Amino acid sequence: MASDVLMFPGQGSQRLGMGRDVFDAYPQLCERADDLVGYSLRELCLEDPRGLLNETSYTQQAIYFVSCLMYLAHAEQHGDVPVRCVTGHSLGLYPALYAAGVFDLFEGLEIVSKRGALMQEARGGAMVAVLGPQAHDIDEHLVQLEVFDVDVANYNSPDQVVLSAAKPCLDELVPRLEEVGHRCVWLPVSGAFHSRHMEQARRAFALFLRDREFAPPTKTVVSTTSGRTLGAEHLLEEMVFQLVKPVRWWQTATYLARTGHRTFDEIGPGTVLTKLSAQILGDVSAPQAEPRK
Repeated sequence: MASDVLMFPGQGSQRLGMGRDVFDAYPQLCERADDLVGYSLRELCLEDPRGLLNETSYTQQAIYFVSCLMYLAHAEQHGDVPVRCVTGHSLGLYPALYAAGVFDLFEGLEIVSKRGALMQEARGGAMVAVLGPQAHDIDEHLVQLEVFDVDVANYNSPDQVVLSAAKPCLDELVPRLEEVGHRCVWLPVSGAFHSRHMEQARRAFALFLRDREFAPPTKTVVSTTSGRTLGAEHLLEEMVFQLVKPVRWWQTATYLARTGHRTFDEIGPGTVLTKLSAQILGDVSAPQAEPRK
């Protein structure tokens, strides 16, 4: 039976021990990847001796590589069973594009390495998750509070959105949101991702990517910023503008379900997208997903 949707998670899904089940299966790929990044990805993921796993530039390399290895294991297990669609939450776009044949494993790792480094350089911003039954009205609430210097970075579910801004702006805003009934959780990040504060990173990333040629996707790839299918002509635009646009996971999962997709299989560390999608699509028994960035 065909898988309807393969979902790839983004930053925030990292955890010590991730990839333990797949590193030994692909020793040559691990060796080449280590040569490219200049350190042992296996050691980072399984031991993290220098405490770098949660630093953006290392996190993105690790999640991408582990997700790609897990995709290879999934493909070997399921043989020629076709996949209707792939999609990814923020960084998850890149293993999704690898699965769709847009670039090979190592070009993708090179791209993700540059992306993570540029995002880590964008300091001074912060992110706050807004949780609870009123979260889906956050845009309206920001207007009512006359707050126009804060961006919505993630629409993760009707009960979970994430805000990005300069830290002083969020310091002022959070108590006001809590006064009107929102629950706010600060996220451990170094910058205001998916916001206007990533514009410098976006421009630098565009210069890095502009002369690359990508293969047309061999599987349907659905953007989580626009909800549209990504053809070859949209790939560069998606990768570049994704840095400053919100992730619309809630809307994307709803769209996929409405257009006939029934099974959502997560490929990557953790099960955060499985939990989010179950909540969005009405599985009330699903556990509460942790805030994602």
